[in-house]
Amino acid sequence: MTPVPLPTLFVSHGAPTLPLEPDVPAHRFLASLGNRFLKITAVLCISAHWNTERPAVNAVMKPPTIHDFSGFPQELYRIIYPAQGDPDLAHRVAGLVEAAGLPCDIDAGRGLDHGAWVPLMLMFPGAKIPVVQLSIQDHLDPASHLALGKAIAPLRQEGVLIIGSGGAVHPLGDPTVALGKGIPTGTRALAFNEWLNRTVASGNTESLVRYRDLAPSAIHAQPYPDHFMPLLTALGAAGPGARGTILHQSWYWGNLGMGAYEFR
Repeated sequence: MTPVPLPTLFVSHGAPTLPLEPDVPAHRFLASLGNRFLKITAVLCISAHWNTERPAVNAVMKPPTIHDFSGFPQELYRIIYPAQGDPDLAHRVAGLVEAAGLPCDIDAGRGLDHGAWVPLMLMFPGAKIPVVQLSIQDHLDPASHLALGKAIAPLRQEGVLIIGSGGAVHPLGDPTVALGKGIPTGTRALAFNEWLNRTVASGNTESLVRYRDLAPSAIHAQPYPDHFMPLLTALGAAGPGARGTILHQSWYWGNLGMGAYEFR
């Protein structure tokens, strides 16, 4: 047990190419972030890229590196992040989720998708820290993901760093939003990002759960819920009354918001 519970994190992982781009501000930020958490026992990552019918954890001793993307340079497909898994932790997570009245499946084969290994290979390049993933359910509402986070909150006192990995502003899927190098950040992305920063810092959990109704340009900034749900799970895991601290702000490909937050 740790004397002081660990904070929880939300990071924006950007494109799979981020580890190959040392000049990108988000790359530099993530490469420095891991230095704050060298004494943790494991990472539990809630990634936008593992979507299941109901919550699931991967109980795999040696999780394979999943290259769950296409159309990128071949160099990316050769990346291996050889972190160990932790089946005991996976079963502990499942037990906490089920004790909260939620279902939780055990997946004995699932590896680490790029929502996990992209930030983790920058934060912990030595791959010495065990990693377990917990899935999202994009057909469920935001409150369900907040509840999922509340269920796993005890892990913060057990040396487990809970990281939600998604995108603070993630407009992929909106045909009206341009993405690419050199593209200026649009007013809609800026407005949503400003609202998110303000709401996270205020600890207004109700507003974050209702982001689709309350945030400006939410349908353009987050056309699908998958990259926002990990933020809500990280927030829920930080406990009642948690507030967020802005750790990083930058933009990638014009309209991908790379915000990162610490909750405690």
